[in-house]
Amino acid sequence: MFIFSIKAGRKKIFIGLAAILLVITAVMVVSKLFHSEPVASSEGKTYTLSAESNDQRIAFLKQFGWQVNTEPLEMKDVTIPAQFDDVYIQYNNIQKEQGLDLTPYAGKTCRQWVYAVTNYPQATDVRATLLVYDNKVVGGDLSTVQLDGFMTGFSGEKNSSDYSEPIQENPNTASAAPNDPNAPNAASAAGKGTAAAPQAASEIPANAWPTD
Repeated sequence: MFIFSIKAGRKKIFIGLAAILLVITAVMVVSKLFHSEPVASSEGKTYTLSAESNDQRIAFLKQFGWQVNTEPLEMKDVTIPAQFDDVYIQYNNIQKEQGLDLTPYAGKTCRQWVYAVTNYPQATDVRATLLVYDNKVVGGDLSTVQLDGFMTGFSGEKNSSDYSEPIQENPNTASAAPNDPNAPNAASAAGKGTAAAPQAASEIPANAWPTD
């Protein structure tokens, strides 16, 4: 009788350990699913969107070949319009071409980061702009600060005619109050990771991006 009790006790212990192991495994799987690194895909290339820290934001831009100054030029909150006008539709076309979409964030407030690009070929005063929501990049662009400059996606390449014509209105200030000190700067910019400069057809005023 004593031996039977010992065997029964061991069996319960093994069952208990197996149940605990199963629970731990389930927790790890669920945690990985809900905390996996956010990614986006464009033209067969997948890139991470993590942007919680400054290092992560710099690493994000490095995925496209960009080197930037470690200290951002600007950081502020901007609000994505609840309804997109023609200018914002054009801007969102850029986002869609790079595997992103600002539509789900309409009416939401994002954190905007602007970095100076140091390795853009054949151009100076180039900047990279990141729109970050919930610690991930949800949009952004590369552009020059000149009013007759260009704006592209993070790759620096124009993939369609959706934004081939200059944007006549500044979406950065279209919904901002006059003289609003919180309105984003008129200049947004960034560069292209390849030796070729963006085509002239893709020129867009450098201040044509999200409103505050």
